[in-house]
Amino acid sequence: MRKILILLIGSFLLQNNAAIIAQSPNQKFATVSAIAKGKLIIVGGGSMPDTMYQLFAKSIGGKDQSVVVIPTATNDSAINAGAHLTRFKKEGFTNLTTVHARNKAAADAPEFIKAIQNAKGIYFSGGDQSRIADAFLGTQVHAAMLDLFIRGGVFMGTSAGATIMGSLLVGGDARKDLTKPFTFPDALNLFKNTAIDQHVLARNRQFDLIPVIEQHPHLLGIAIDESTAIVVEGNQFSVLGKSYAMVYDAQNWEEQKKQWGRVLKPFMMMAQPQRYDFVTRKIIRD
Repeated sequence: MRKILILLIGSFLLQNNAAIIAQSPNQKFATVSAIAKGKLIIVGGGSMPDTMYQLFAKSIGGKDQSVVVIPTATNDSAINAGAHLTRFKKEGFTNLTTVHARNKAAADAPEFIKAIQNAKGIYFSGGDQSRIADAFLGTQVHAAMLDLFIRGGVFMGTSAGATIMGSLLVGGDARKDLTKPFTFPDALNLFKNTAIDQHVLARNRQFDLIPVIEQHPHLLGIAIDESTAIVVEGNQFSVLGKSYAMVYDAQNWEEQKKQWGRVLKPFMMMAQPQRYDFVTRKIIRD
């Protein structure tokens, strides 16, 4: 009965995601976080400060709470060596479970579904985000993740683990020629209606999301630099870390075209402790 309930919830959430993605950019921006009790800590790659692990621990209720680490984005040798658990053990986390698969059939192992259901927090490691999608997208484990986020689960991910939380798998082959339209595969869509990029300033990627949002104007583009995170709760996110996050808003681009005849500022830069509100689509400057 529990498995059937998870499938029904996942089916509803995935259908709801598709319906919202189809809306025009002039409609009110909506995210899954508007109805969820959970939190997303989305890191732009690079060195992760201790403060991010401390925030993760505080958000899940302590370092003794159940954490699922998903290292699927990385290579098998690192996973087999247990490297994905090293930092968590160093930071004092004591209740760690690994969920890893290379295909959807293996991903839906009963013990993996149960681990996600019982988790307080989930962590996605860096690497290649398409590996995570190939293994988990549309599975019972994916449905359990969405259900966990609705119930109050905390998700943290870095680099590929950041991009996978949005709606599209930004990056990869598309970077070879940004002048051509590219069909981006789906991501896990925890942070609905977003396209998330990472390592942005460190790798000179600050303009890479522009053609993506031109092609998908219903999405909000979010680019995060290294050692920096956005923390998503409810209808806002805040910036945490030493560098910047950038917002790419097609609705704002249309307003600029009306005012100036062209887009002069394709992105808005944010730093700690600034916040962004999805309803007003404005930066909150405390």
